[in-house]
Amino acid sequence: MAERVPPPGNGKEEYRKQQPNQMIQPVSSSTTSTTLVPSSQELVPHNSSQYTTFRAGTYVVQVPKDQIYRIPPPENASIVERHLDPSNRKKRPLCCNFICLGILGFILLFIILLVAGLYVSLILSKDPKFSIQRLVYNNKTASHRPDYTITLRAKNSNSKVAILYKKGGDASLHLKTQEIATGKYPSFDQDSGKSREFAVTFHGSKIKLPKEIQKSTTSRKPKVRVKFSLAMDIPGRMKMGAMKRSMTFHVDCDFTVDTLVKGTRVLKEECHTNRK
Repeated sequence: MAERVPPPGNGKEEYRKQQPNQMIQPVSSSTTSTTLVPSSQELVPHNSSQYTTFRAGTYVVQVPKDQIYRIPPPENASIVERHLDPSNRKKRPLCCNFICLGILGFILLFIILLVAGLYVSLILSKDPKFSIQRLVYNNKTASHRPDYTITLRAKNSNSKVAILYKKGGDASLHLKTQEIATGKYPSFDQDSGKSREFAVTFHGSKIKLPKEIQKSTTSRKPKVRVKFSLAMDIPGRMKMGAMKRSMTFHVDCDFTVDTLVKGTRVLKEECHTNRK
């Protein structure tokens, strides 16, 4: 152990003058810090005329506590550099990527199956059903051609499919094989499971009235029955959610009335609907 030699004069002031730019790393304590200088090293002044030479030994330097600054440990710098370096970032495992792709594929497949199911439901949906309710014959018109006002009932038997009947539907009234009047099908919406009555007015063609109609309109007793046939081509659209499908309904009806005078009743009727 080398001999402890105190610095001349005020030791603290002289030592500060001797090392003005050198930071001494102390060991924190409640009031002081101690730095051990190996005995093999020797403090050499820059100018021997102004500074005192210290012998090799161990010195105690007292520093006020409020002048001690904490220095972060060097391992903190390596941690920061490791986080900033993108090459050191952990890559996601392949299994995670496969799981994400599997989930996306499952969602896409579900959407495709849902759309396909809706479209198939529209294709396999039921056609509307029609029936003849009433017929009113009117031969007192300005054109001197009779009008036939026929009341029909349309029923949408689908539970989840709505039907829109568009404008432009053609309808014709026949007696046996001869067309005697024409009309237009009305446009309206029909929700699923709903029924609706509507009237179609058929205007007589420029033909001579058949004998059956002439007899039925003039004879009250006995009543003369008349058998008609009705054909309609109705442009429509079926809707289920956001899915829509346009089509044309072709309707054929055969019906018989007891007379064409006041109080006409439908005795028998049968309608068939097909889509195009």
